[in-house]
Amino acid sequence: MAEEVVNYLLQVLSSSRHKVETLPDKLRAIKNFEQLSALAWGIRKMSLALGKGDLDYSSEERGIVIGGLKSLQSNLKHLTWQAKQIAKGDYSHRVDFMGEFSEAFNLMTRQLASHITTLVKTSKEYKDKSFQDPLTGIYNRMAFMHYAEEILREIEAGASSILIIADIDKFKSVNDRYGHPCGDTVLKAFAACLVDCIRPSDLCCRYGGEEFLMLLPRASLASGLVVAERVRSMVERMVVSFENTNILLTASFGVSEIGGKASGASFADFIAVGISRADANLYKAKELGRNQVVG
Repeated sequence: MAEEVVNYLLQVLSSSRHKVETLPDKLRAIKNFEQLSALAWGIRKMSLALGKGDLDYSSEERGIVIGGLKSLQSNLKHLTWQAKQIAKGDYSHRVDFMGEFSEAFNLMTRQLASHITTLVKTSKEYKDKSFQDPLTGIYNRMAFMHYAEEILREIEAGASSILIIADIDKFKSVNDRYGHPCGDTVLKAFAACLVDCIRPSDLCCRYGGEEFLMLLPRASLASGLVVAERVRSMVERMVVSFENTNILLTASFGVSEIGGKASGASFADFIAVGISRADANLYKAKELGRNQVVG
């Protein structure tokens, strides 16, 4: 009889092919053996469920072995939830209930958080560099288009804004006479002057070569002309020093007013139209003898 009991329990707990069978009567007659059989089957089913990753399996059996398996199941379930939170970007989660595994998991989470922080910082640095004119340090054309769209989207319908194109007069002669390093110094000084003359909410970029573009949101044509004239006057009074040589400058300005974007038009096209009008006015300023503001 003892041998039959052992064989039965071995089959239940170790055989991969064993299936639930009716308990033989002679084993059923043994006191508490039905309870032992149910517990053995409970351990088998719970173990197989955990082995397959079924964390929702429920066992009605009780006991220290089943209890240990249920505790493992609960820990794995909580760990799965924590992993999902980490996947969403919450790297504050730590595990303290699974010994050496907890240490490895927490180390992984800390390193992941550190790597993500580094990647975000690096990404921002690359974005800042890609949006910055390397010579003058102000925005480049790509940055201007990006931020201009953001700004103009927030402006209420019907409100006007101003675009100003500024161009250094006879800049080529500066390069030809004093060299490109001097020209670079002039461009940096000119960019600094433009930035000093506008509001923090305004936008300024190096549009290309010696041309610079400014956006004055929520501004009228009259106020735009005043700003452009103020900048022109300041540039006219500037003295740029380079290797014991003082360079005097003038600049020409084209001003245009833009209103609300037409329905269906893209912001790129909308801004391009305003820039085209400002550029046409800049051309008129050049024709009038330079050192002019036309709007």
